[in-house]
Amino acid sequence: MYLDRLEFASDPLRGFDGRCRVLAATAVISAAVITVNIVLLCGMIAISLALLCREIRVTALRLVPVNMMTLLLWVPVLAGASPGNMAIYTLRINAAALFYMLFLCPLRVSVLASAMTALHAPEKLTALFVLTWRYIFLLYGGIAASLASMRQRQRGGGHLRRWRSLAAVFSTAIVRAVFRAEQVSRAMINRGFDGAFPPTAVFSWRLRDSLLLAGSMAVLLSAAALFVFSRSGARFP
Repeated sequence: MYLDRLEFASDPLRGFDGRCRVLAATAVISAAVITVNIVLLCGMIAISLALLCREIRVTALRLVPVNMMTLLLWVPVLAGASPGNMAIYTLRINAAALFYMLFLCPLRVSVLASAMTALHAPEKLTALFVLTWRYIFLLYGGIAASLASMRQRQRGGGHLRRWRSLAAVFSTAIVRAVFRAEQVSRAMINRGFDGAFPPTAVFSWRLRDSLLLAGSMAVLLSAAALFVFSRSGARFP
């Protein structure tokens, strides 16, 4: 499956500053990870789904592999673990994934990389992010082309032969990516690349960006306060 087949056609937060979206995403994802209240987690998920209602089909498809991984969390329940804790972990993962889809997924990689640079993220980390994003698409494209070619040329054969062919396809794609990465690295060094990509987006901070960031920080502080209270054993009157 090509990654661009699961891209969002619309952006619920279009018009907000890229720096604000990165900071707000960091705050709300952190809040989702530390929240211990099931009601609050369900509220976070409901709000995210409401904002992503125009892309509900793509959102649901993106959540399928996420929840397939969360099924592993329920294995300890068979051994007598508390289902409540597993439910909280599952809701945390879904809330964090939805916030990621809401704030960051609709952004273009150039905007996201420029926002990271403007927020003084390590330059090499930003460059690694951009190159990794590009190579993931190249890997998916190469594997998809190889699988389509294999289906066209397949003439019978058992499951063992098919799995051998799949192993050859994936190993060839990885080896090809390694060689291409070395070629691109040598070409960039020869052209004077210093390890940092220049920013290509212009940002303009507005009042709504401040309000969004303030709201996100309020959510994070509330989740942190509830987490501290739950750890200390304190109870609300």
